[in-house]
Amino acid sequence: MKGAAAGQPGQVILVDYPEPQAQEGDIILSTLVCGVCTTDVKMVRKGAKDTHFALGHELTGKVIKASTSHSWKIGQRVAVAPYLPCNHCYYCKHGQPALCTNLYAISIMPGGMVERVLVPSELARRGMFAVPDGLSDELAALAEPLGCVVKGLEDAHLQVGDTLVVIGDGPMGQLAAAAGKTLGCSTVIMAGLTEHRLKAAQGLFADRIININKENLKEVVEACTEKRGADIVLVTVSSGETLKDGIELVRPGGWVNAFAGVLDGTHIELDVRKLHYQQYNLTGSSGLAPLHMKKALELLQSRTVDFSKIISALFPFPMVADAVAYMENRVGLKALVTFS
Repeated sequence: MKGAAAGQPGQVILVDYPEPQAQEGDIILSTLVCGVCTTDVKMVRKGAKDTHFALGHELTGKVIKASTSHSWKIGQRVAVAPYLPCNHCYYCKHGQPALCTNLYAISIMPGGMVERVLVPSELARRGMFAVPDGLSDELAALAEPLGCVVKGLEDAHLQVGDTLVVIGDGPMGQLAAAAGKTLGCSTVIMAGLTEHRLKAAQGLFADRIININKENLKEVVEACTEKRGADIVLVTVSSGETLKDGIELVRPGGWVNAFAGVLDGTHIELDVRKLHYQQYNLTGSSGLAPLHMKKALELLQSRTVDFSKIISALFPFPMVADAVAYMENRVGLKALVTFS
């Protein structure tokens, strides 16, 4: 079977992978749709000598081999988490499954950007979810990235009526704004640099957009919050300096979430006096647990906002390299790869 992997730096290659071999309880999926993630873009940019693992982990699939160990039936459409917390380690027992020390021990193989995917038995039992009737394959493929956003907003203690500032107008920023609106934020503000992406969010997910090349971010946020600052600032840009800017926007007692991954060794200066007296909370968020994917599917099904607007391009599988380039060059919002 064919799959896509990172080759030489900047190159996507199609690889002949062996057909997945299911053991007792394992499930095999035929991939329907797989999203292109920033992680995929980074992997391709860096390159890889080992093509053992395929690109992709944001997939919708159809069950083509089931097991009597589960209730899954051949032909069912599913969304599946890319990995599974163990439920036994220190962090799992303390309610922090995304910090599981065995997080990647059970995962989809060889990845999502392949024609067929092996789902290990335990992942099929605890981390795979039926796609609701009426929800398209494409929308269901947003469940994984949206689940990461749901976790990020939970980590920031979102409450109904909050003012949410999302810094970053890329796909994850768009999903964060949409999720914030769906979860009851009274005001969602999106800040970014890319005019067409900001305009895409305006009126759909964001009550106010800010092009930081044209407006003063802090002044606008203060004007929208009676000078208090935002209840939550979610930083979806991979930059320590942007995180520093985000800290300047939060109200006393509010939450700042360093949501985007940054390069190793990224440091910022921190005004500890301000942290002490204003008592704001600084946290980070990475990954998700199966519960967050379940909640994401519920948000997608609720249709409170139109998440489909975040999907700006579909590429057939043979054009997966074009899909990666589309994401890297920030041509639109979210690119998905479709499998016939």
